Amino acid sequence: MIRFVIAATALAGMAACSPGIPRLGNNMPADPMDRVAPPPTIEQPALLTAKERLVQGIEANGCELTTANAGAVLNDATISQAELGSLIPQLESEGRVEVSGDSSIRVVSDRCI
Repeated sequence: MIRFVIAATALAGMAACSPGIPRLGNNMPADPMDRVAPPPTIEQPALLTAKERLVQGIEANGCELTTANAGAVLNDATISQAELGSLIPQLESEGRVEVSGDSSIRVVSDRCI
């Protein structure tokens, strides 16, 4: 019995001198997870139709499609000669281009007066 009393007193004395178990979370930041910023949103270019690309290509090359600048216009518009042949009548019926007798095509837009 004396051993039990001595052991209990020794344990009580040791417990009184020790700081005890620290409270969980005392030394932790408010949000322990590192937050990674979301990747920046990359604005996607608008997808243009072949007609819109052709009109922009003609506008970028002097507002007129001629035999001299046809290659540059087709390259800018990323269309073929076959597509050009089908797009011009459509644009003409919409009133967006004017076809002249000297085989040139002029764009009718606010950028080309």
